[in-house]
Amino acid sequence: MGMKRVKTLLIAAAVLCLLFLSGCVVISEEINVFEDGSGTLRFAIGVKQENYENFQEALPEGYALENYFATLTQDEVLTSMQVNHYTQDGLDWESVEFELADFVALFSQKRRIGPVEITFDEREEGFRFTQTIDMANSNLVIPGVHLMDLSALEFTVDLKTPQIINTNGVQSAAGVSTWSIPMGEVLHDGSTAFLRADYILEPYEGIFIPWEVFFPYLVVGFLALCGLAILAVIFVNTVIKREKAPTLKFK
Repeated sequence: MGMKRVKTLLIAAAVLCLLFLSGCVVISEEINVFEDGSGTLRFAIGVKQENYENFQEALPEGYALENYFATLTQDEVLTSMQVNHYTQDGLDWESVEFELADFVALFSQKRRIGPVEITFDEREEGFRFTQTIDMANSNLVIPGVHLMDLSALEFTVDLKTPQIINTNGVQSAAGVSTWSIPMGEVLHDGSTAFLRADYILEPYEGIFIPWEVFFPYLVVGFLALCGLAILAVIFVNTVIKREKAPTLKFK
């Protein structure tokens, strides 16, 4: 694989060069933390097959590995790096995956990858993952980005750990949190996307019911309980009172 090809893959995986192709692009970030604190960090960008050639031609020059991944690749905590290109679900995907011996050791100080800033902190009750997406303070510059339609750009972040105890994302399982970031707002309005999750390294024991699944049952149960209460009141005020024998009062 030539150097030009490698650079293209790494640029794409860094979530840096496709922000201007929103209508045909899916950006994905996956973080897996294992029970010993090690794990994997993966960036992937999918482009519709009919737009992939244009994407290759549109990549700005001067974006290289050392610009965005130098602080990761030079750290001994990084055990391996894999770069892949594959086709799936009608998209051509470019991805890069890092295997890390210790997330906290590598990300205890904020690490910036273009507009993405990642931190892992160890706390008394466990660990905290935080990530911000901030174009205003990024070292990434794409001319004309504010003039482009980014409303359809999809950027998802998936965090998988032994057990998540708190998150501002969507928790679909005991150890899974997902965020879907509206990149149009982040880029056009200058706002910052903030992701946070607290987790521990002990696997969850028991049956986990996501709030999104539990809440409808809670509402239905509450409404059913209210209905039963109303029926009980009607029954008491009609049937029971009618059956009760009248009493005579003498002065």
